[in-house]
Amino acid sequence: MKGSLELWGLPLGELARLLAADTLPAALLNPGTAPLFLLVLGLVAFQYARIGQMEARLYGRPLVPLWHRVLTAIAAGLLGGFIGGLVITAAGVVLEPRDVTPLWPVALGLALIRPRFLCFAYATGLIGASHLLLGWPQVHVPGLVALVGALHLAEAVLVYVDGAEGATPVLARNGRGEVVGGFLLQRFWPVPAAILVLVNLTAPGGGIEMPSWWPLVGPADPARLNAAGWIVVALPLVAGLGYSDLALTATPGTRSRQTALVMVLYSAALVAMAALAERDARWLWPAVLASPLLHEGMIQLGIARERWGRPLFGPPAQGARVLWVWPRSPAAALGLQAGDVILTANGRPVRRESDLRAVSMDLWEGPLRVFDLELEIQRGNRRLTRRLQRFDPGAPFGALLVPPPGDPVSPLIDLGRGKHLFGA
Repeated sequence: MKGSLELWGLPLGELARLLAADTLPAALLNPGTAPLFLLVLGLVAFQYARIGQMEARLYGRPLVPLWHRVLTAIAAGLLGGFIGGLVITAAGVVLEPRDVTPLWPVALGLALIRPRFLCFAYATGLIGASHLLLGWPQVHVPGLVALVGALHLAEAVLVYVDGAEGATPVLARNGRGEVVGGFLLQRFWPVPAAILVLVNLTAPGGGIEMPSWWPLVGPADPARLNAAGWIVVALPLVAGLGYSDLALTATPGTRSRQTALVMVLYSAALVAMAALAERDARWLWPAVLASPLLHEGMIQLGIARERWGRPLFGPPAQGARVLWVWPRSPAAALGLQAGDVILTANGRPVRRESDLRAVSMDLWEGPLRVFDLELEIQRGNRRLTRRLQRFDPGAPFGALLVPPPGDPVSPLIDLGRGKHLFGA
């Protein structure tokens, strides 16, 4: 169409309109895919409910309401599905129905072993290896590998824009045995996307004209692309994507952006190997093995960085470091931020939460129980004084502090030698 946005001959404007107006709404409304979307949405809500229960055990109540986590996950999943579907259709990853049929059953079975194995990267590795060794199931390996690569590009976008949402503050023991502050990042998304499927039916006419180099990864029998009675259609695909990470050496936002960049490289590597395997059978095994092994390596390298890297929220030489501030709490009213170091409270040195409680008890005099609180804090290279009038010493202060070395604490996460994260 004249005036449509094009890149390398690709009618991106037309493809975007097709996805937004037809394919993605079908994933939510079509009787064939809507139940699967609702199932994935239920699994996502269940995971967020478990996170809320964990936070309630740690802090008395969930830090983020369940409805907020679910609604933001749906919104982000729609964005990720649109981007993933656009990549799949624009690059041309053409599959057949038999290629995608075993994906969900195998992924769900692997998830029973370890939840993170729900990712299609592991199912594709198992299905591809079975096909190459046993000739079963009948799938087109390059297409499956390219599909995983495209979905992880969508996941990279999700992690970049939404991976740090609702991060849970935790205490963790790193590889050197130090108890430090950090954040547990856990996000799950229901993703309605699109896949290109070669089907045998009469074309209804019209369609979108694609460039001569398209598709990048075709079906098992490329001759059928131009055969009479065979057409490529964009069909809805429902996927569940998840992201679990730990931020000890960086803020949750920085950590999620670092991970997103690595995911982009992983995605590009898979799509490139799939394209090579499409043209040279010697690349089939490297592509199949790369899907789960590079994914696992990506996870383990990230954990190693957090295990041995310099912690961002370690205990300071003096004072007590703030890890988390409750909204609408006295600590929030004082303007405290994550990373601040509380040096003194009403002139008394502070090293741990019990020191703040001791100051509160000293103020516990008279019938009103309302007093002034003055904190001296270190923020970067600056020393600041914060005052709060009408402070109620009987109310929770609302700040989670990193304990000093030697305090008897039981960290939620242990990354010491021989320890693992997320059942890795």
